Amino acid sequence: MTNPDPQRPAGWRWRPIASVANFLVLGIAFLMVYPTLRLLQLVFGEDAHLQGAGLGPGIGGVLWNTFVMVSISSVIALAFSTFLALISERTDGGLKGVGNFMPVAPLMLPSVTGVLGWVVLFDPRIGFVNIALRWAMGDPVQGGMGPIDIYSMQGLIFALSVHLVPAIYLITSSALRSLDPSIEEAARISGAGPLRTWLTVTLPAIRPSIFEAWILSIINGIAIFAVPVILGTSAGIEVVSVRIYRYFTDFPANEKAALILACGMLVVVFALRMIQWRFMPHGRQATIGGKGVRHAPTRLGRLGWLTKGIFLGYILISLVLPLLALMVVSLQPFWSLNFSPEYLSFNNYKTVLTVNPATTRALGNSIFLATTGATVIMVIAGFLMLYANHFADGAARFGRRGLTQRLGYRRIVDFVTTLPATFPHTLVGVAFILAFAQWPFDIYGTIWILFLAYLLMEIPYATAAARSAAILVSRELSESSRVFRASEGTTMRKILLPLTLHGLAAGWVLVFIHMMGEVTASAILSGTSNGVVGAVLLDLWENGSFPLMTAFALVIWAIATCMMAVVLWLNNHNVKKTR
Repeated sequence: MTNPDPQRPAGWRWRPIASVANFLVLGIAFLMVYPTLRLLQLVFGEDAHLQGAGLGPGIGGVLWNTFVMVSISSVIALAFSTFLALISERTDGGLKGVGNFMPVAPLMLPSVTGVLGWVVLFDPRIGFVNIALRWAMGDPVQGGMGPIDIYSMQGLIFALSVHLVPAIYLITSSALRSLDPSIEEAARISGAGPLRTWLTVTLPAIRPSIFEAWILSIINGIAIFAVPVILGTSAGIEVVSVRIYRYFTDFPANEKAALILACGMLVVVFALRMIQWRFMPHGRQATIGGKGVRHAPTRLGRLGWLTKGIFLGYILISLVLPLLALMVVSLQPFWSLNFSPEYLSFNNYKTVLTVNPATTRALGNSIFLATTGATVIMVIAGFLMLYANHFADGAARFGRRGLTQRLGYRRIVDFVTTLPATFPHTLVGVAFILAFAQWPFDIYGTIWILFLAYLLMEIPYATAAARSAAILVSRELSESSRVFRASEGTTMRKILLPLTLHGLAAGWVLVFIHMMGEVTASAILSGTSNGVVGAVLLDLWENGSFPLMTAFALVIWAIATCMMAVVLWLNNHNVKKTR
């Protein structure tokens, strides 16, 4: 059959790929808009029937604790992450090769696991670091206290700062890698030293990325749950995310106060975004240099050993030492200073894997959700990014200039898929209860409400990985395929997907690890019938079953690590076969 109008492509009338892409974008938007509207309706609607009688006493202290913890931690994490990124990208003082990945390695560790590791290390009574310090200072080892107290505001700030570093480092190091080094070389030629060049040229040039990283760290700090619920509860320090959780779980429940606080979080988040859009509009960042433009790293000499030591010290405190400490405690019947071989056993692992029904059920649910969820999310993200970068804008030239054509389909997809990153996980949990616990959905108490919540929370990370993979494939390949009359589906399946599989696999691993260790929304949305590992870990903590909790946390880490190794090995094997 010939095309009646040769000026229009044959697929102009109805494009199945475009219809699927539009449906997915609308679905993601629905998961954001509908729960948010339900939240606002119940907070401000006159016909709302909610339990509770206001925010209760001490709310001022809760808000102040949140402000102090988040403001100080975000600034410390931003300064330290930017320092690491500068050293790694602009000097010879970083860790070469795979070492440049090490600052983001803690992302591979579920947040609860890291917090538990710091508890084992810095507990004021029997923390391993405190015991070593008391022994070195000649103080009583048994029955002594301190000198470091992790259950304090200083401990909260330390733990949250370490938790925020990897995400900020990813953003700032990527911006430095993309920055045209010629502007820095011009400053050096003019006589400016390395430090002056970094302070007056390099950092101002990536200011939008730094501000973006800071805003995201504040949002993550407001929403963080694992750190304050474990460390803050023992210290008597409560923050907003924990207070919302208490409003729902205490008896009687105070739903009205929980919704008011959740709505307040939403207002703060959007206020921060408005400040960003007002003072740091998109497009004011220095651009990538042309091919052949390379930056000569600054030689630090003997200072390079100091910076390498800082890198290694961060990896030790954020990843290696917490894991080693957890391994020791998980082998004990109860947390103590007895390390004799006859005292250690694998009974805790046997209990969480085969005996305890709550842990076995939660582990099965989490593995199912993480495996299926990561697969579905990466399929959605990969499809949208490949379509938006290789088909959407090109096809728009042949049609009417509607809203999507005027704004650019890629911009719409980027906006819809990245906006969920501004929704704190506590807010997602509260809003999803309101939206999906009643008719016509009524899925509260099932794993599917967790599945939808995870989809919304993880789609920004998945699309970031998929976008990075999609833009590395030249559009000339898809255009050449179109010249040979291949359909969009064929081009995507046989050309684009194989070339982006490596990046999509890396994104799958990141999403899988996030979903396996998610605590904040899981603590609100899960119950006895749909328990997941994050909620069960909190139950074990509150019941004082610390060795069981450490064993369960290490099982989760081991599963995530093995899954990461298998997926990346299979992906590398497939890449070698296609070459």
